[in-house]
Order: sequence, then C-alpha cells, then structure tokens
Amino acid sequence: MVLDPHPQVARVAVSVHYGVGFRSEPAWAAGFAHLFEHVMFEGSESVAPLKHGDHIHRVGGSGDARTHQDYTEYFQVVPPEAVELVLFLEADRMRAPRFTNEGLKRQLSGVAEEIRTTVTERPYGGFPWPRLPELLYSTFPNAHDGFGSTAVLSEVTVEQCQEFFDTYYPPGNATLTLSGNLDPDQVRPLVDRHFGTIPPRPGPPPSVLTVPAGDTPRQGTVQDPRIALPGIAVGYQLPNPATSLQEYVAHHVLAHVLPLAWNKPGIIRRDGGCGIFGPFDARDPDTLILVAIHHSSLGAPEVLAALDAHITELADCALSTDAFTTWRDHLIHEHHHRHADVLVRCRALGRLEILWDDAELLDRIPAHLAALTSVDITAAARRLAAQKRAVLQIVPAPETPV
Repeated sequence: MVLDPHPQVARVAVSVHYGVGFRSEPAWAAGFAHLFEHVMFEGSESVAPLKHGDHIHRVGGSGDARTHQDYTEYFQVVPPEAVELVLFLEADRMRAPRFTNEGLKRQLSGVAEEIRTTVTERPYGGFPWPRLPELLYSTFPNAHDGFGSTAVLSEVTVEQCQEFFDTYYPPGNATLTLSGNLDPDQVRPLVDRHFGTIPPRPGPPPSVLTVPAGDTPRQGTVQDPRIALPGIAVGYQLPNPATSLQEYVAHHVLAHVLPLAWNKPGIIRRDGGCGIFGPFDARDPDTLILVAIHHSSLGAPEVLAALDAHITELADCALSTDAFTTWRDHLIHEHHHRHADVLVRCRALGRLEILWDDAELLDRIPAHLAALTSVDITAAARRLAAQKRAVLQIVPAPETPV
C-alpha cells in the first residue's frame, strides 16, 4: 500500500494496480488482459453489473481503468468523505468479481468497438503502436498487439475468466495507492476493514520478457486508405531502468532532442518519447519511439538520413550546453507540472510500485534529470547508433479504380 497525503488538495485519488498486462497473457488468449479489464466492471459479490461507476459518479467522482504492457490499473478520484466507498468497491471486486456469459458478451462488444474506433477505422490507427513493436521484437509477449482477435476472444469462457482472475489477481499481485487529502492514521483502519479479510492466493508466474539481440535492422510498410500523408516510425530498445536508471534518463532527454532532426520543410509533425505508453511505464524491454508525418514529396530515405545525421552528430560531439539545459529543464518542469494533478500522481506512484517496488522513484526523477550532463546524451546517441532498429512506414493506400 502507498499512502501519499497532501492536505492542501481538495480530493483523494485511489488506484489499484495489478501486476498483469498484455505481456502476461498466453498466446492462445491474446487480448485477454484488456478484455478482462472491461469484465472487472461486470459487478462483484455486493455490486450489481456495471454499477461500480454509478457509485463513484453519485458522490461527484470519476474513474476508469487501463491495461498496459505489464500492469492493469483501476483508478478514481473522489471527495475525501467518499474514500471508504472506493475502498469497499475495489475490495469487493478483488475478493469476488462477477463473471457471467452475458457480461462477457457485453464487454466483448465494447472491446470490439474500441478496436474499431482506435485502430482499424481510425486514420493512422495502429501507428506506431501496436505495429512498431511487431517489427522490433520477435518474441510473442513483446510483439503482439494487446488487442487480440475478437473472434478468438468470443470463445473465452466464464471458467477461463475465473482461472485468469485466480492466477493474476491475487492480493499479493496488487498495489493499493491513495494520494491527496487523506490522513494515513484514518485510512489504514479502513483498508484493513475492507481488504484485510480477502484470502491470500499464490502470486502469478513471472513473465519471460527477455529478447534475443537483434542482428539486422527490420523494416516494414503498411497501407492506410484513410490517410493522405505518409509517416515513419523508428523504434530502438531502451536501457533497462531497473539496472541502468541514469542511462534510461539520458534516453528520455535524447528522445526529445532527436526529432529536431526533422525541423525541415515537408515535415508536418514530429515527435519522440520513451516507452510505448510513456516513460517509466514498463519493465525491460521497452521502446524509444520517433515519429514523423511528412509530405509525399519528401522520401522516406531522406527523412531517415536526416535522423541518422543528427544521431551521428550527437554521438561525435556533446550537445551544446544551451540546448541540453533547455531540454533537461523542460522535462523537469513537465514532470512537476504533470504530477501536480492528484490522479496523475496517484497512478504514477502505483505504477512505479507495482513495476519496481519503488513508488518513491517518482519524486527522484527530477534529481536524476538534473544530474545529467551533455556527455550522457552523447553516450546515449552512440548506443542508438550501434543498435539494430525497426523502421515502420505508413503510406496512403493507392486509389481503387471506380
């Protein structure tokens, strides 16, 4: 449990992170972790189907859930007087969720709609995620898309849901986090009251995420009939933050510096960042991603050449002091600004605790950034220059004759 009191904040955020994500699921059940996140809203022993959110909204709160690579999170933010209600709701579905054929069918329909609106029928859907990791990695946990096939998922049974719950949702594989206007001395007895009677169960087997070293660059191209401009996404494997934290932090800065290579006519959008879903969001391996959307008059080789020239330049000599401090200080400011929001902070604390048993890392990240030098950025650029990367192109589909 992580308690993070801030008496000056008007509300309280509560999250429960389970150490199961789409990299935990077996090949026969691709997409199961994400589907299961939805199914967990189908009620529990003392809560009717689909009523979890109603209880939260009735007290003026809000909440949701997300499935990531290595965890699934359930979160809400409420007035302080509603904290016990949230604890009751989360404990009830941790103890005895409700699995029914009707609920499975209903949630599968919702998942299918989510896939349709975010991937299959959305311009640039699946670009760069989940298509880029499919190129960069060869092992199933790291390469599959996390959504799976709705046709396959339609065969999931209530018994399989119970088995998945028993395996991946024991109390020992979960972290409860509260942040905001709370008194720890008052909260602890409430947590004991609602969670203390949940029977312990063995934890899940560890996910095997190690990947073989790549020996050749990997490239792929997809066509999208819904876009007018092509794009390029480049992926590199990041250092492991659990063993090479300062090196990872250097890549965090580098990921924001490298898109400057595309400050040229013809580039419509450029972006870069650490992690498929953001920095410090997954165990090793994770991915540094660079993306450019460009005019058709600008060829992919030219876009890649500009990036490679910038990497070589940074690898040969240190980033200028002014440019380095500008980006480093920007990321420090962004970190403080982003995590001033009580719900964002709560979710981040829970995420870092479930991934690395280190919620306190959240408040140490600015110091790690401040300790960087431009030489660290040079070393990170050299690492990328020597690495086998993945390059994904997305192009407009050719027009079909009428």
